Amino acid sequence: MSHGGGAPPVSGVPWMRIAVDEVIIEITARPGASRRGVIGESGGRLVVAVNSRPEKGKANDELIDYLARELRSPRSALLIVHGETSRRKTIRIVTHEPARITSRLLQISKPK
Repeated sequence: MSHGGGAPPVSGVPWMRIAVDEVIIEITARPGASRRGVIGESGGRLVVAVNSRPEKGKANDELIDYLARELRSPRSALLIVHGETSRRKTIRIVTHEPARITSRLLQISKPK
């Protein structure tokens, strides 16, 4: 069983891949924004704004915190697996309910 990059992308959603026990999402972070939340999609990634500046991991913490709250998942289930110091990040969400996480991600990704 392959993990990580082996999961197929969700049809029509280039920034999300689903496996049996995880969902991988590609994100572009926008630190230092006035409003926190999903802005939309760009370059095959989900764009998420956070208030924090990218200093000492504060923006990463806020991003994980925001996603965990929105997905109603424990913070410990979300892990930045790539792009710790970059705006372009790959985040792994460990879950027994990938379908629930996927549908919630699709909900929050729609521009309000």
